[in-house]
Amino acid sequence: MRNFLKLAGYTVIDLVHHKSFYVMLTIGVLFVLLLRGCYKQDYTVNGRQVTAATVAWHASIIAFHVIAAGALLIGALLSLGGLKRDRDDGSMIYILSKPVTRLDYLLAKIAGQWAVSFLFMLVLHLTILIIAYFNTGGVIPGYILASLTCSLNVLFMVVVVGLLSLVLPEFAAALISIGIVAISFISDTFFQVTNSDILKSVLPQAGPLSLWRVLWPKIASLQFFAASFIDNSDFHSMGPLHPVITVSLWTIIVGGILLWRFQREEL
Repeated sequence: MRNFLKLAGYTVIDLVHHKSFYVMLTIGVLFVLLLRGCYKQDYTVNGRQVTAATVAWHASIIAFHVIAAGALLIGALLSLGGLKRDRDDGSMIYILSKPVTRLDYLLAKIAGQWAVSFLFMLVLHLTILIIAYFNTGGVIPGYILASLTCSLNVLFMVVVVGLLSLVLPEFAAALISIGIVAISFISDTFFQVTNSDILKSVLPQAGPLSLWRVLWPKIASLQFFAASFIDNSDFHSMGPLHPVITVSLWTIIVGGILLWRFQREEL
């Protein structure tokens, strides 16, 4: 455990010096600052006055989704090619020459990459909460729980990119990982929209789901489920398994393949 914590700490320190981290941090801060304007004035929509508190509530939900999706990109950027870089610069050989197993090393790398990505997302979500509180005087319940739930998506992204970047060029690894997320958002969003109470009454009943949609990692569905803690909206699960279970199973499967591949990596 001591070696694990020490290696995870070194990984965190190394990542916060990464240029992509500061690029994404700057983008995140600018996004939050631009959103402040939504909390400071009332609006008129279709001739009806909409209070700043109502606007702030809707803006906070939109910000939640944008930040949660952005955290996936952050996780991908921070974990892309991390194992290859350690191998090429000799730090991996140096660490593994000590009483450190490959399992400890791999778990520490994943934990460090996940921690930085998740904390980045959590800090931005907390910033949204603070802005909403000081401008409206109200607290949005369920926001932190929703952010914690989305941390599972971030972990999945880190593991997937870690595996792909170990066996493929970085460009191909990034493209495939983003494609996995994009397909999930398209498929899951379409399912949630077509199963909403409003559209179900006007649209014909959809046929059975394709098997690949049932088995695909439910990244977007997990994010919609997390958002239901904030707005108390109805959540419709696609397939027999809850998205928390689906994403957890995929994370374990991909993580097992990554460990198997890493154990056979020549140093």
